[in-house]
Amino acid sequence: MKKFLLAFVLGAMLSGGFTYMTVSASPEIYEKQVITVHTGDTLWDIAAEWSGKEEDIREVIMRIQKENKLTGSDLAVGQQLVIPVRKTVADVIAEQNRLNARKVQLAAQ
Repeated sequence: MKKFLLAFVLGAMLSGGFTYMTVSASPEIYEKQVITVHTGDTLWDIAAEWSGKEEDIREVIMRIQKENKLTGSDLAVGQQLVIPVRKTVADVIAEQNRLNARKVQLAAQ
């Protein structure tokens, strides 16, 4: 009985670990947008505007800083920033469907 219980617990832990690895290893897809900083803009405000529903604004700020090689949060009016916008798989599929529909439409003309 103890061996069965040990095997069961070990199996559950392994399968849970594989599930976690599979989910966490899924690729993140980003589309890059270029924006211009205006008077009064802050990195927090920009990140909040471009973040997804369930994204942590601090993670978006870090992506913006990394993409633009920023070491702090200082911005200058007129500065160009590259914003890496996270896309879901559904977003990518919908965009591909729109492009395919447009190609069909153009081919029919």
